[in-house]
Amino acid sequence: MNRKGLLPKLFIITLTYFVLGFVSILFANLALLCMALPFILLAKAKKKVWCQNYCPRASLLTVAGKKKNWRKNPALITSGKLRRIMLWYFGLNLLFITGSTVQVALGRMEAMPYIRLFIAIELFSLPQLLTVQTPLFLIHLSYRFYGMMASTTILALVLSRLYRPRIWCAACPIGTLSDALLKARRV
Repeated sequence: MNRKGLLPKLFIITLTYFVLGFVSILFANLALLCMALPFILLAKAKKKVWCQNYCPRASLLTVAGKKKNWRKNPALITSGKLRRIMLWYFGLNLLFITGSTVQVALGRMEAMPYIRLFIAIELFSLPQLLTVQTPLFLIHLSYRFYGMMASTTILALVLSRLYRPRIWCAACPIGTLSDALLKARRV
């Protein structure tokens, strides 16, 4: 199937990810696959195949974004500042996820059994259709990943409605890291 046939349908993967969180929060750990696949494809193809052809979030943004009457892109995005901010947010979030999960596994911290948006905004636990006996650190890790994915998806959807459908791609941490790896490879 060609790119134009596949990409518009990939948004279903993003929606499925969030729905699976209601089946079992443990499915949120699929975020690791979402973060690893772009780099696996990059290493194999030597170009941003993920971003150009397979990114389910880009597909969602294309479907959900405005099609006309676009506003001018803000300087925060065109200057590259948002790209740096999102890269710091992504790194900080991964640091918090890793550190807090290790602390929970060592019994030094209580597990976080609820969604937290943008690292700080506490929301709620998701109702679970399937309850699996698992170590508390896995529940904690799952909620942290789910919150990170929800936070960036919400931000991306807001930007897609305000500006252009795939404006998020200009600030996406995965795209930013992919660009850096490609640039380093050329040097």
